[in-house]
Formats: sequence, structure tokens, C-alpha cells
Amino acid sequence: MIAHLPVLPIVVPLLFAAIALLVERRGIAVQRLVGGVGMLALLAAAIALVVQAERGVIEVYLVGDWPARLGIALVADRLSALMVLASTLLGAASLLHASSGWDRRALHFHALFQFQLAGLNGAFLTGDLFNLFVFFEVMLIASYGLLLSGGRGPRMRAGLHYVVFNITASTLFLIALGLLYGLLGTLNMAEMALRVANADPSDVALIRAASGLLLVVFCAKAALLPLYLWLPNAYSRAPASVAALFAIMTKVGVYGVLRVYTLVFGSEAGMLAGASLATASPSPDVGRDGMGGR
Repeated sequence: MIAHLPVLPIVVPLLFAAIALLVERRGIAVQRLVGGVGMLALLAAAIALVVQAERGVIEVYLVGDWPARLGIALVADRLSALMVLASTLLGAASLLHASSGWDRRALHFHALFQFQLAGLNGAFLTGDLFNLFVFFEVMLIASYGLLLSGGRGPRMRAGLHYVVFNITASTLFLIALGLLYGLLGTLNMAEMALRVANADPSDVALIRAASGLLLVVFCAKAALLPLYLWLPNAYSRAPASVAALFAIMTKVGVYGVLRVYTLVFGSEAGMLAGASLATASPSPDVGRDGMGGR
């Protein structure tokens, strides 16, 4: 089981999301039990991953034993393990809050919640840019359902703005990935670092353009200045338990900047770390109705 630790933070929430869907007709109490057991299992996996990473071991896990450039490659180091643990702890607190009553108002809440955790953890653990896009989309699709479910009026409008903004950013993400794959022949981040360092001078301008597109995408998803316009309304209209998960979700964009730019494109990302401090804060009316949203 220790050898499979890097994949457990993804597989565990996916498994319990499927179970939550299967038991929906048995009532909210059973769904809460499934969600709680899932969070405990995920917390155990996250703690074990951090303990392993603290020994200085960087685990590379090839799903299905496919080569890194063809299959899903997961990389667990100290930073990614700590981010997985942080998202799990925040998720546990959010689930506890939602189980006080709000989860009755959202269709498929517990399944969507687990899917979002799987997307978050996958984004932190992946070693491949295309799989980072895939986990981004898993996380975002689940967040669309959580934000819009049971909403109407202002929350529905804020949710639709959020959806359109992120779909646009995801389109730019795909364009950047297509450019980089065409130029480098791989999207595995470790291999990309070597190929960027030895790139043909005639390709350097296009590589820089693609890296610039990636920077825009990550900053948009992290809601960094000046691409933060979607965030205040989404936070203020979201239920409190959902807004709490959004807080860690935006940090996936900051993590993407730090991970991709320091590993693949050099150390230019250092100056961007401070930009995370300028991220827009939730509006003061978060949770104004006592249930965290309208």
C-alpha cells in the first residue's frame, strides 16, 4: 500500500463520490456517513504521504505502469504532499459545516464535494501539464455544480459569470498546451525542462508565447490581479462550505505558476509568488443569511 500512496488522494475521493451517488436514495444521513468515512480515509492517506515526503523521498508513480510521456505520471514531494494535506483538512471542516443542514439544499452535494477534492489533489500531484488540465477541469466542473446547485437570482448570475470566465481560461490553456506539445513533443514537466533548455533558437519565441498564455491561465484561475474580477461575487454568493473550498482552489493557480515556471521555464516565478497576496478577498457579505449563500 505504501507504494501506492501518491495515487490514493485521487482514488479515495473518486471511490467515495461513486458510493455517494449510489446511496443518494437512502437519505441524507447515509450520504453524510459516506462523506465522513471518505474524509477520514483521505486524511489518513494525506498524513501518510506527508510523513513519507518528510523523509526526503520524491515518489514518482506511473499509473498503469505506462511511460511518463504516454500515461498519467504523479509526483509526490514535500510541497505537493503538504498541499494535499491542507486541502484535506479544509475539506473536512467544510464538509462538517455543510452537514449541519446546507447539504440538503444541493443536489448531489456529497458526490460533487468528493469529485472536487479528487480534482484538487490530482492538480497538486500530477507531473504532466495535460493531466494538470484534466484535473483542473474535474475540479472546476464539480465547483460549477456546488456553486449553482439550489441557487437562484444573484447566485445564479455570479455562478454563470464564473463558469464563462473559467471556460475561456480553459480554452487558452488548451491552446498553450497544443503549442508546447507541437514544439517540444512532450508535456511531462521533467522532460519539458530538458527540452526547453536545449530548444532550437527559432522556437524560443513561440515557447515564450505559450508560456505567457500559461501564465495568464494560472493567474486567472488563481484570481490574481488584474484577473480577479470573477472572485468577489463568486465568494459572496457561494455557500460558506463551498466558498471555503474555493479558497484552496484558487491557490492551485498559484501552485501551478510556482511549479511549472520554476521547473520548466526557470526561476522567473519567484517574483510572482508575492502576487498571491494581492488576491481579492471574499466579500464581507459571505454567509449573510446564516447558511453561507442565497
